[in-house]
Amino acid sequence: MKKEKWFLLAIILYLLINISGLFIPIVINAAKYAQVGREILDNQDWINLTIGGDAYDQKPPLLFWIAAAVFRITGVSVFAFKLSVLLISLIGIYGTFKLGELLYDKRTGTLAAFFWGTCLGYVHFHNDIHTDTLLVVPVILAIWQYAAWIKFNKNSAFYLGTIFLGLALLSKGPVALVIVGSAVGLHLLFTRKLKMLLNIRSIIALFILLLSILPALWGLYQQFGMEGIKFYFWTNNAGRISGSYAGSNTDPFFYIHTSLYVIAPWAFFTFVGVFLQIKEKITQKLKITPTNEYYTLGGSLIYLLILSTARAKNPHYELAVMPLLTIIAARWAYLIFEKPQFIRLRKALGTIHLISAFLLLALTAAFLGYVFPNRNLWIWIIVGLLTAGFVYVLRWKPGLNKQLTYLLLANSILLFTLNVHILPKLSQYQSSFQACAMFNEQAAPNEKLHIFTAESRYWEIFLYSKSYGRYIITPEDFKKINPPANDWLYTGPKGMEQLAKMNIVVDTVGVFQHNSMSRLPIKFLNPKTRASKLKPRYLVQLKEK
Repeated sequence: MKKEKWFLLAIILYLLINISGLFIPIVINAAKYAQVGREILDNQDWINLTIGGDAYDQKPPLLFWIAAAVFRITGVSVFAFKLSVLLISLIGIYGTFKLGELLYDKRTGTLAAFFWGTCLGYVHFHNDIHTDTLLVVPVILAIWQYAAWIKFNKNSAFYLGTIFLGLALLSKGPVALVIVGSAVGLHLLFTRKLKMLLNIRSIIALFILLLSILPALWGLYQQFGMEGIKFYFWTNNAGRISGSYAGSNTDPFFYIHTSLYVIAPWAFFTFVGVFLQIKEKITQKLKITPTNEYYTLGGSLIYLLILSTARAKNPHYELAVMPLLTIIAARWAYLIFEKPQFIRLRKALGTIHLISAFLLLALTAAFLGYVFPNRNLWIWIIVGLLTAGFVYVLRWKPGLNKQLTYLLLANSILLFTLNVHILPKLSQYQSSFQACAMFNEQAAPNEKLHIFTAESRYWEIFLYSKSYGRYIITPEDFKKINPPANDWLYTGPKGMEQLAKMNIVVDTVGVFQHNSMSRLPIKFLNPKTRASKLKPRYLVQLKEK
């Protein structure tokens, strides 16, 4: 079989493996976003968002509208929700290809789209869906259309780019302006084309953007007044940078070491590419050439620098600029393997990538053999076949295709193990699923399931329950809401103590040993010390005094 066919087969296997991820349940924030969509239908209100019946202001509504639209068609289905976001994301992969093709050539666009669609961050955050998972799509489409406008002077591309920017603002707010504005603005500045903005088009664009975010602003104003508007434009952004609203992380290198995971297994192509791209710009001294673009560096580095200074840091924050980085990575991957001056760098990358691939395999072996020992023969057979393919590819002559193929196969082996074995095992310790199953089986139709105390705030309790209640944080909230007898509570040790202090009579229906799927300390991964990291959670039913 030719190398090209092997590479195509590896891509097909990778896609099949990722389809298995659609069956993995969602937790915490991803479950919260799906639940907001569910409550849109329950409330028949697409503007005033709620979570557990309480007004919700954290994110703009586009992702929730998608969830609500899907649930209207399919019923409340996590599979359908995840599939809908994944299908929308394919448009983002296409936008990555088109921007890479526009800025450089078709093969660069193709490889950039491949890098983006196969990196671990892409896969992970389509299982753990965030608004950033959606944000990246209109962001890359907006930059592509603005780049087409600048290159071909097409007004239609400008307005289409503005519509996409409006959708980005409706996905996560003003952060989209930072990314798209930096990408397009710095390109116009360094190519001496800023005068293109001095036109009636810019005024029309402002009206389009305002119209786009009007539903979000109107909902926030109705529920929170001017504080809601301030939250959208300022608090939720500046507050995360300063730490006054959220966050306490002061690590300036967070997004460097986080990228090793998020862009894996293509991280070193990306790091080297960004370095060489910056070096090229310095060497060229801002000369205007056909391939001298500033969208990719401008849109990604400015945004990542801002994120690095912010107190609120999360891996998913960098998703929105990953396609820009993969375009840089793809461009330089080809140049490194074609230009004679990069012979030593080619060898170095080959060594680094080989070590990375074996680390992925070692991680898979550790998961299957020690963390959660696997006794399913079919899993071992598939892992064995994929590993045999990996070993076969290692026999190829050195080259870019070889590195792309064996890295993709190593990545596929790990992801297959995660999707079919590790994540299902982890979900057994996410006690919220067990609690919901017990509630759904035993609760009467008019009884609701509430969350009591912050230590037990797992939003999947609402999403997976047949009748969700309220998120009750404090004893004062409990007295104010006053849930009726026969309603149910999911809570932890602190909640049980507070119920006892309030003389609330409960029937303990279930006691679970819990560890969140989103937190995997070493002691939990070690079977010998796992029990020390498990914390009790309780499902109780309120009784008459």
